[in-house]
Amino acid sequence: MREKRRFAERTRISKEDRTIKKYFLVFEGNRTEGIYFNAINELKDKIGINPLIEIISIERTYTEEGWSNPKKILEQLLKDLEEIENGKFSYKTLVDKIIEIIMEDEKFFSKISKETSSKEIIEDIKNEIESLDSIVENIEEDCEFFLNMIIKKFFLTIEEIPNILETVLKNIENKQITYSEDIDKMCLIVDRDKKSFKEEQYNYVKEECKRKNFKFYVTNPCFEFWLLLHFDEVHSINREKLLENKRASSKVRYVESELKKYFPYNKNKYNAELLIEKIDLAIENEKRFCEDIEELKDKLGSNIGLLIKELKEK
Repeated sequence: MREKRRFAERTRISKEDRTIKKYFLVFEGNRTEGIYFNAINELKDKIGINPLIEIISIERTYTEEGWSNPKKILEQLLKDLEEIENGKFSYKTLVDKIIEIIMEDEKFFSKISKETSSKEIIEDIKNEIESLDSIVENIEEDCEFFLNMIIKKFFLTIEEIPNILETVLKNIENKQITYSEDIDKMCLIVDRDKKSFKEEQYNYVKEECKRKNFKFYVTNPCFEFWLLLHFDEVHSINREKLLENKRASSKVRYVESELKKYFPYNKNKYNAELLIEKIDLAIENEKRFCEDIEELKDKLGSNIGLLIKELKEK
């Protein structure tokens, strides 16, 4: 996992940070939650959040594409933070760095084929090593080996290996996540999807977050319910149907279908600023549903409003 920044920003993260606190947000989904919290970050002044508070989304790396289970996401986050702390890197981190640099650094990206598949590259590398979780003993040697192996699939030339290698070695020690447990807050934000997020997994994630002093934010049944809380009409909707969240059609479930009655919504693209204008209403509406993390496992509700309230009070 890594901070959601442009490539150039990630490669020059300053050790001297002027922010008073960072809130790191780890989402179960890739798009919906990110759109909403990006709008919050851009509208901090309007909402009443101290501009010196930095809100940073954590996104999946190339080897994590498609992940959505909260337990799996949390376990990988803990591994990443452990790597940062002990200074030892896994093959997974090295592979992500190599692909990140080739796919996102303009010097190389402009040359690669549009048909290049990062998933295919990752599978090729997996076949050459025992496990992506294994610790790299010689970064330069292993990096050069992988580059020689995959360079043709990126449609790059052997002559470009030294430049890529130099960039990887220069950036490998840059922290993927600049989290300081003494100052910052790590927040895991997930849906209570009973089909994919089992009860024992919920309990495990809740206890691990408590142990690591992470914040655990849940919306039951899904993030769209938090968005629906931005409208007073939520109180007139059948609560049992909201909690069950059955399919309303072949494409959408009940909560999303209700949200669309009051707001032009698409999971991958929507105007979150229109919702942010009603954020205080959402915080108040949430209080009339379950906000307790112990009970959210089974009850309709959300505690995201508590996060927004905390951000406004800092």
